[in-house]
Amino acid sequence: MKKKILLFTITILVLIITILLFKKFSTNKEVIKILETAKVKRGDIQEIIDATAIVKTQVNAYVKVGARATGKIQKMNVDIGDYVKKGQLIAVIDQRELKKEVDRLKAELDKARANLKEVERVYPLKIKEAEENLKKAKANYDYALWKFKREKELLKREFTTRQDYEKAEMNLKTAKADYDFAKASLNRLKEEYKVKLKEAESNLEAVKESLEKAKIKLSYTEIYSPIDGIVANITAREGETVVAGLQVANLITILNPDRLEVRIYVDETDIGKVKEKQKVIYFTDAYPDKIFEGYISKIYPEPVVKENIVYYLAIVKVKPDYAKYLRPEMTVYAKIITGVKHNVLLIPNSALKFEGGKQYVYKVVNGKPVKVFIKTGVMGEKFTEVLEGLNEGDLVATKLILPLKTKPAVH
Repeated sequence: MKKKILLFTITILVLIITILLFKKFSTNKEVIKILETAKVKRGDIQEIIDATAIVKTQVNAYVKVGARATGKIQKMNVDIGDYVKKGQLIAVIDQRELKKEVDRLKAELDKARANLKEVERVYPLKIKEAEENLKKAKANYDYALWKFKREKELLKREFTTRQDYEKAEMNLKTAKADYDFAKASLNRLKEEYKVKLKEAESNLEAVKESLEKAKIKLSYTEIYSPIDGIVANITAREGETVVAGLQVANLITILNPDRLEVRIYVDETDIGKVKEKQKVIYFTDAYPDKIFEGYISKIYPEPVVKENIVYYLAIVKVKPDYAKYLRPEMTVYAKIITGVKHNVLLIPNSALKFEGGKQYVYKVVNGKPVKVFIKTGVMGEKFTEVLEGLNEGDLVATKLILPLKTKPAVH
């Protein structure tokens, strides 16, 4: 009898323990453990479209700097990737022969100027002296003429001799010859002065022109950057010879940083939200810590089909300061801010759950999670707008453990 009672007692205890264990583990499976929560709050939210983009160059983005002089490159002051300023000396071609020609012509110019000054100094003095001689010759001639006329009258009255008359006549002829010679000399000097002056001035202008041409040729050996930009390509290095023929030899290619653009591939489902002047934030893998900004300047109407997906190109001009980092054909990850809503209800994106195409959250009521279906609006990078289902100040679970048949998972 005691054995039966003991066996019955053990059976009852085993049954009780089994029921308790079943209840315990069954209850644990049904419990949702809340790890983190957040309050529903009001704030601003940006509607963002994520898209892939690529850096491209605009038309005339590259400026090719050529060499019009033939010779060996003496100096190459830049390298590919260097930033240059407008007017900066970037290369020098052999200048020795051209410099000698310039120096020779400078000496010729000094001689021509000295010759012109000599002509301008000497001939006026000679002309002045000839004018004085002419005055003297004129005076002598006038006196000889007066004396001849007097002797002629005296001879008629027989108050003088034939010899004195003939002497006066001879003196008149001599004075007349001296006067004519002085007049001719003066005229000759004046004409000679005009010719010499013109020759000296013409020679001076010719030397000046030759010197100017030589200086221009010399300037061809010094190559300056025509714009602010980045050196994209160099076709010849220091020590190499450049040959300039009928066409200017291309030496250096400079990228104009003002003519870079980002072409964003916008999915056809999102293109309706994209407008000109919308702000764009973009970054690259090459510079993950740098954030670049810009605004959509235009949207191309023609579609681009890639892997059977239709895209439309939105264009963002690259700021000149970014050109030192961004390069043509770089892949870019863009975020287009298509809109901003102010003072709306917000919850963290981590609080959202999906079931049957509907969205819901676990609202915390008296410390317990309650599933609540909600209606949402704009979804940003970190927060989502709530249109219906929650109120400001409500507490929602952002991280929790849901019961599963196998092992719990964190959502």
